[in-house]
Order: sequence, then C-alpha cells, then structure tokens
Amino acid sequence: LTPSGKVYNEEKAYLLSKHKHLIILCGHYEGIDQRVIDEIVDEEISIGDYVLTGGEIPAMVLIDTVSRYIEGVIKQDSTNEESFSEGLLEYPQYTEPYSYDNLTIPDILYTGNHKAIAKWRQKQSLALTKNNRPDLFNKYNLTKQDKKLLEELESNKTRKGEQEALEKGKKFVK
Repeated sequence: LTPSGKVYNEEKAYLLSKHKHLIILCGHYEGIDQRVIDEIVDEEISIGDYVLTGGEIPAMVLIDTVSRYIEGVIKQDSTNEESFSEGLLEYPQYTEPYSYDNLTIPDILYTGNHKAIAKWRQKQSLALTKNNRPDLFNKYNLTKQDKKLLEELESNKTRKGEQEALEKGKKFVK
C-alpha cells in the first residue's frame, strides 16, 4: 500500500476477493525499502490521493472492501445495489418512522409499486452521482430510460405512472 500505487476501486476489491491469499505490506512514514518492493511486491495500491502516517488504515480499508465479496461474509444480494456496483452512487436510504422532526420519507416508497420505486431509486442515483461525483457520472453510459429520468428531474415533473402510484399509495402514508 503506497501513494504511488494504482488507485484502488470497487472493481479491484472484487478482483482481489478472488485470490485465495493476500499479503499486505504496510509501510510507515517513508514507506517500504525499495529493494523489498523490487523483489517481492507484485502490485502497489493507493487508496486515494492523500498521505497517511502508515499503511495500517489503508490495509483495513482493503480488507473490509475485499471481505464483502467473500462468500458467507454478507449476503451476495447486498453487493448488487450499492454505490459503484453499477457505476452510480446508491440512492438515499430511509428507515422508520415515516416522519421525524418534520422530515418525512418520500411517499413513493410507501406505494408498494416496485416498478415506480425502482424508477425513483434510479432517478435519485443519477441525480446524486451527477451532483456529487461528476467524474463517475461522465463515465456512466446513460440508457434511454436514464435520459428520460434526468429530463424529469430537470423539469421537476412527475411521470404519469409515478403520479398514479402515489395516488394509489396515499392510503399507506402515515
């Protein structure tokens, strides 16, 4: 682990999880003797464009991200719809209660209409990525559906199907 390594990402975490064994060398202050790097290191990894006093925290980051892909650590479905899994940031998360300190959960999530909820989530992921991580957004291949969802966001319009789902779901909103 070194600032001069290739920048670490989710794809790399997945690839590393396929190895039976990993040995992580953690330098401290000035790093690791170059002779050791030249002789035994097969890959140098950086967890970002900043410097820490040692490699222990980057090692913890690498271990945690890799272990999530090892069977039995967490449910496989849990890694399917997360930030970076499809090239976008994950949509916002909400828990009960419906209303807290005058802040409410979006009503669409109470409709029971899974198709409308999926579109809302995709719309939120697109908006969040576009606003917070334009570097990711610019690499993402927008589908026709994505372009439509972005147009809805920019025009501040609610799709007919989404509006119908909201009307039907009003009985579930607390």
